[in-house]
Amino acid sequence: MTTTRGESHRSPLLAVLPFAAPGVSGTDALIAQGLHEDVCGELSRFRAFAVISPTSAASVADRADTEIGAALGATHVLRGRLRRAGELLEVSASLSDCADARHLWTERLAAPAEAFFALQEGIVARIAATLAAQLEETVLAEARRRPTESLAAYALTVRGLAKLREATLAADGEARGLFTRALELDPTYARAHGGMALSYFNEWSCAFWTRFYDNACLAYAHAHRALGLDDRDAMLHLVIAKVQLFRREYEQASWYLDRALALSPNDADLLVQIANAETFLGRPEAAVAHIAKAMRLNPYHPNIYYIHAAMAHLFAGDVATALAFGARNDGLPFVDAPAFLAIAYAHAGRMEEGLRALAEYRAAFRERITFDREPAPGEPARWMLEINPFRRAQDVALLREGFRLLGEPIDAPGPVVLPVLADAPDLSGPVAEPLLARAGEGWIADYEGRRAVLPDLKGLHDIRRLLDRPGEEIHCLDLAGREDDAFRGEAVLDDAARQSLKERIRDLQQEIAEAEDMNDPGRAERARAELERLIEMLSKALGLGGRGRLLGDAAERARTAVTWRIRHAVRRIEAAHPDLGRHLANSLRTGLFCVYRPERALRWRFEEHTTASPA
Repeated sequence: MTTTRGESHRSPLLAVLPFAAPGVSGTDALIAQGLHEDVCGELSRFRAFAVISPTSAASVADRADTEIGAALGATHVLRGRLRRAGELLEVSASLSDCADARHLWTERLAAPAEAFFALQEGIVARIAATLAAQLEETVLAEARRRPTESLAAYALTVRGLAKLREATLAADGEARGLFTRALELDPTYARAHGGMALSYFNEWSCAFWTRFYDNACLAYAHAHRALGLDDRDAMLHLVIAKVQLFRREYEQASWYLDRALALSPNDADLLVQIANAETFLGRPEAAVAHIAKAMRLNPYHPNIYYIHAAMAHLFAGDVATALAFGARNDGLPFVDAPAFLAIAYAHAGRMEEGLRALAEYRAAFRERITFDREPAPGEPARWMLEINPFRRAQDVALLREGFRLLGEPIDAPGPVVLPVLADAPDLSGPVAEPLLARAGEGWIADYEGRRAVLPDLKGLHDIRRLLDRPGEEIHCLDLAGREDDAFRGEAVLDDAARQSLKERIRDLQQEIAEAEDMNDPGRAERARAELERLIEMLSKALGLGGRGRLLGDAAERARTAVTWRIRHAVRRIEAAHPDLGRHLANSLRTGLFCVYRPERALRWRFEEHTTASPA
C-alpha cells in the first residue's frame, strides 16, 4: 500500500494547551500566557515531532485528551499549570497519550515570584528538553515491543538512533537496517538519512584503518542529502560538523556547530555532542558549559554524558572533576575513552588506577581496531593521537605527557592523511591556469586565450570562492555571509501573496514573449531575471502538495539569494566571454550546497602576474 509522506512518518504531533492559572490574575495571568507561547516556540525547534498551532490547541482546551486527539489529529497532549504558593510561583507540565489518555510524564518547577521573569527562559528550556527526551523514550519503548514490519518510518528511525548509542559495529549495522527500512517507507525522510550518516560516521571513527574512505564519504553524502530535505534539523548540521572536524577542516566544522546550536539550543543530547566537538576544537571551557546545561535540562540523562564531561574538564585543566565524572560512567562506549581516563589518572599522580584504565584501553584497541592482532609497541598511543582531531598543540602535548608518565611507548606520530571527501579534479599533472581577478572597481577574466572585463557583481565573489575550492560543496549560508539575524524567521507567504506572485509570473512570461518578438533583448533579459527570482521565491514558499510553508528560513533565503546572484553573474560573463560563460554554466551547481566541478582539470589564478615594480 502506498502511503503519503505524513502517513509514513507518523511522528508525534503535540497539542500544547494554554497553561491553566486558577485563582491568579494580573501579572501572574500574563506569566501563564507567556509560558504557553514560549513553550510552544521552544518545542517547535525539535525536529523529531511537530507542534500544533497554539490557537488551534486553545480552541479545544476544555475537551478530554482523547477528544483533542480526534479533533486535531494529535498523538499527545501537553497540559501546563501555574499557581502561586506563598512567595513562590510553581509551574507543572504533564504529557498524556491521546489514544488512551494515559499519563506519561510530569515536570514540576518552582521559582521566587519576584525573580520569575529572569528565570522563565531556563524554566521553558527545562520543560522542552525533558519533554522531548520523554517523548522519544515513549516512542522507543513502544517500538521495541513491536516487529519492525509494523513500524512507521519515525519509529524505525528512533529505534535506529537508540541502537547507535550502543557504539559498536554490530549495533551500527542493525541501526542501518532500521534506517534502510524507514527510507523504503519514505525516501524523503531527512532524519532517517541523518541516522544513516551517523551510523557511517560511527563506523568510520571506530574502524579507522579498514573502512575510513568509504564510510567517511557515505556519512558525508547522507548528511548532505538529509540537509537538502530539511536544513533546519540541528542533528544533520552536527553530522557534517563531525565529518569536517575529523578532516581537520576546523573553521567549517565550527560554523556547522554554531548553526546546530542556533537551531536547537536546548536539546540536551545535541549539546553533549557539541561539547565533545568543542573539546577537539580547543574550546574546552565552552564544552564544560554545554555539558552543565545539558545535565540541567535532562537530569535523567544517560551515563554517556559523564565521559563527555570528563573529557571537557580534562582539557579545561580540571583533572579532579574529570576523574569524578569518569568514575560515574558505568560503561565506556568509545574505544579510546579508557585512555582519556588513564591520562587523567596519570596527571593526578594516581598511577595504579591509570595503568588499569590503560590496560582496558589496550584490550578494547586489540578487539575493535586490530581485530585480535597484537598491537605493535606504541601503536595504541599513536592511533589515539592520530585519530582524535585536536586543534591545539597543548592538548596533544597533554596526551603525550600522560602516556609518558604511564610508561607507554609512543612512536613519533606522522601527519594524518585524510581522504578528500568531495570529487575534486586531479590537478597533479600540467593543467591550464585561467584567471579571475579583481581589477580596480571590477574584474578581469582570462580563459582560452581571451580576456574579458567584468563589472563588480556579488555573484563573482561567490564564483571566485567556488573556483578556489573545486569539488568542495559549500553551504549557501556560508556564501551568503551569515548575518547576525540569519537564523530568524519571517512571515508566511499567505494565499493572497502567492496568488499575486503567480499573476506577476504570467505577466512576465507574456512580456518576455513580446520583447523577443520586438527584438528587444534588454527588456527580455530584465523580465527573465525577475521571472527567475519570483519562480525561485514561489517554489521555496510552497511545500508538498502546494501547501504554504515558512519562507523566512535562513537557508531558504540564502539559497534563493546565492542561486540568483551566481546565475546573474554567469549570464553577464556569457555576454562578455561566451566560452567562459559556457564553462561556468556547465561546471557550477547551485542550491543548498554550491559546488564547482569542471569537466576538465583547471588551476585558477586569482591574482594577475605582473612584472611592474612595486611603488
